[in-house]
Amino acid sequence: MRNLKNICEKIIQVHKNQKFPYIYDIELSLANKDQLKRCQQLECHIVLYPYSRIITSSEFEFTPFEEYISDILSRQKSAYIQIKNSFAKIFGIFLGALITGIFLWLKPADLLSVESIISVFGAYFVGKELWDDIEDFFISLSKNLRLRYQEKYYYYKLEKATTLSLYSYYAKKRRYGTASVLPDRMDFIQKRNSQTIRMLFNMKDFISVDDPTAHILSIRINPQLVDTFEKEGYMLGLKLSFNRRFMGFTRYREVFQSMESDTLGCLDHKGQWYPDAVFYRNTFSVGQLKYFMNKGILNNKSIIQYHH
Repeated sequence: MRNLKNICEKIIQVHKNQKFPYIYDIELSLANKDQLKRCQQLECHIVLYPYSRIITSSEFEFTPFEEYISDILSRQKSAYIQIKNSFAKIFGIFLGALITGIFLWLKPADLLSVESIISVFGAYFVGKELWDDIEDFFISLSKNLRLRYQEKYYYYKLEKATTLSLYSYYAKKRRYGTASVLPDRMDFIQKRNSQTIRMLFNMKDFISVDDPTAHILSIRINPQLVDTFEKEGYMLGLKLSFNRRFMGFTRYREVFQSMESDTLGCLDHKGQWYPDAVFYRNTFSVGQLKYFMNKGILNNKSIIQYHH
């Protein structure tokens, strides 16, 4: 765990914007870039939950991701596109092939009849619809096991860059004061009182940055409620995962920490709070199967640094 401790130390920088006090900029420190090179991917999941009962999730935004999702849902052009569920199609093809095989075995002369063609296509579409129920079954069945079938984390992927993207990155650097990096995969979840953003970055995108930090996202609070937001407090939860991939397998070195206003700490797997500590977990995965190896607490560690 020694290298992980060094990589994670104050790696996430939270800046309260001096000019616009209702904006919080979140950046990734690149001070340990040489050690970051050992990973192919970095996952960053952030959840914000205000404690004030008058502040709902409609009173704050994760930018630019909330804007991207809004564009996608309204069928406008966006930097991201939806990731299609290929397993549902594969399962539909499997059922269609199975019905075709049954016709070949029992009634080969009727294979090209209207009834058989309808049956094959029907099996394909039914298979696609059934796959979601099958996934939910395996997720529920294995949720308390060390080897689990996991739901997909990411439902959107970044469109491939074009020449005009260079101008966009240049403009973002002028806007935020440091380089801005977009995740290759992401998902955005908005609930009544909280918002969650899941991001998966290619590490090479950070390695190519010359600045000491890279801007990840901004959190915008309703200006009229920012005093209430800070006075009554909030929970900013963070998960980082440093991933290495090899022959279809992925190793995850995950760390978790939360910021409650100015206080840092973490919860262990039983829900017990540890101040000034980080929860870590090591896992392996192949596809959507994930094996949970070991976990523990790192005391007197901070992966978040808050700048007032």
